[in-house]
Amino acid sequence: MPDLLKKKPSPCLAEFVKEYWYVHWQKASPVILSNTPTPEEAICFFPRNLPYSRIQGEFVKTTDTFIIRQSSTRIDMLTPNDYILFKIIFQTGGFYRLFHIPMSLFTHEHTETISVLGNSVKTLKEQIANAKDFEEMADFADQYFTNKLKTIKTYPLPIDVVINQKGLYQYPLDKLASDACLSKRQFERIFFERTGVNPKLYQRILKFNEAMKIKKRTPHLTWTDITYRVGYYDQMHLLRDFKQFTNGVPTRFDFENAIIY
Repeated sequence: MPDLLKKKPSPCLAEFVKEYWYVHWQKASPVILSNTPTPEEAICFFPRNLPYSRIQGEFVKTTDTFIIRQSSTRIDMLTPNDYILFKIIFQTGGFYRLFHIPMSLFTHEHTETISVLGNSVKTLKEQIANAKDFEEMADFADQYFTNKLKTIKTYPLPIDVVINQKGLYQYPLDKLASDACLSKRQFERIFFERTGVNPKLYQRILKFNEAMKIKKRTPHLTWTDITYRVGYYDQMHLLRDFKQFTNGVPTRFDFENAIIY
């Protein structure tokens, strides 16, 4: 697997940005990696050797920076030798709060960043491309978002606290809406605006992602063990999600070349 470094943003950004990632992939030949649905929204920068994404059965070269909204399907990436990824992972709803652009406007496919955010992020892209290391990339990103905060007024609403709580998939929708001081319909509308998916689907993605992380971490565990550890009603419910989110079945899934976190 590729080398991976992580760093938290400055404290003033913590309610918007979850983490910065730096991935350096060094392989003698291209490798297909499968990204299973992960609860996240992010901006990716590729300062060197662009990967390819499988779109409608064909691999297409990505742009050097794109926005990821919440995905509900597997995405296969063909990674070239010696490429670098710098990834800004937002808190749930963090992108919307910073830019006031609904994630529901984006498709499941990657959206080119500069066409959405303009010249300021173009400057950030150039700074990342010319940075000497991961630390400097993270510093440039911190500076970009700190400057962004100076130009906007944004305050956390109860829903922003609710949707970022640990174990979100364990709670019924009525309770989440109540904790957010919203009706169920209001909660669903605002959640969709912030993430691009409805809350029930997001909860399923969270639960499935937890099951996949356990299997990746402890492959000796049976799917029956994982089913009840995570909280699925039975294995058929887990199998349904597996088929929908990976377009495959557990016995044929390539965990070795899957990106699961």
